[in-house]
Amino acid sequence: MFRAINEYMAKLNIITDDGIRGLMDGYLSKNEDIQNYSINIYYNRYVVDIHLKDYSVDHADKIFREFVSKTAYPYSHVSVRYNEGKRVRYRYVTCKEDKTGVYIDFIVS
Repeated sequence: MFRAINEYMAKLNIITDDGIRGLMDGYLSKNEDIQNYSINIYYNRYVVDIHLKDYSVDHADKIFREFVSKTAYPYSHVSVRYNEGKRVRYRYVTCKEDKTGVYIDFIVS
């Protein structure tokens, strides 16, 4: 899957999108299961780091799926999950029909 994500991203123009940023902030700030979070930008890529009040892989998956439902463009999106000990990392990319897309590294601990 790592290779598939990289090939998908190679065909896109990765950008930052203030609309997506607002959707991320809106969802994360209202979620009572989240203790704290940060959203940073590195080379046109978002890094979302979340600390849950009560961490579990299943809970992280639920949070991520809700996050995708709030932030994905209607044209397409793809993601892959990596378990890293006491946290999980998702590589998530969504794009519009014109092949402009947003990359989000979504980390939950």
